Amino acid sequence: MKKLIIISLLMFVTTVSSWAQTNLVGRTYHNENILLDQIKKEAPDIDKLPKRDQAIAKAEAKKGRKLTEKEIAELDSALKAAELIKKEMKMTVSVEFKNASTLIFRQKTHISDEVLKLAGVSWLKRKAFKAALAVAPSSTSMPYTVKGNLIICTDEDKEKDTLRLSADGKQLYGKLDEKTHFTLKRIK
Repeated sequence: MKKLIIISLLMFVTTVSSWAQTNLVGRTYHNENILLDQIKKEAPDIDKLPKRDQAIAKAEAKKGRKLTEKEIAELDSALKAAELIKKEMKMTVSVEFKNASTLIFRQKTHISDEVLKLAGVSWLKRKAFKAALAVAPSSTSMPYTVKGNLIICTDEDKEKDTLRLSADGKQLYGKLDEKTHFTLKRIK
């Protein structure tokens, strides 16, 4: 029994020390669109949207009658909105480990005017939002430390952020805010 406990402890220590000794230099983790991942979590059927004719037929079958012009216009609007959201909202995120203590966090956000109009954002706020996106830094260099499978980053404001490395080292998990969690896949 003691041998089993000792062997288990040795395996645990070896695993933890191998995480701590993971050399991240040169690795790059990337996700082309973390917003789409978030949208799919909240609306899992967004990829399974029916074609216009199928949607009309389904709605007519549900109501037991032909749709009115107004109902068809509402259905068209909903289908268009879903397609716009999928295609015109994009946030690309990547993390590149430059050396043993510095990483580069890159983020590029694109949201079209049509999506913002659809959301009811006024012209002035849309222009302000676009201006803010244009001047926002697209990449940030920051120091990091590795503790086990956790990567603790410190930004310019001395705020700490934590990323989590998967056990196999192929994925990096993080969050932008309380709602937006993301997964980056290793590409290099």
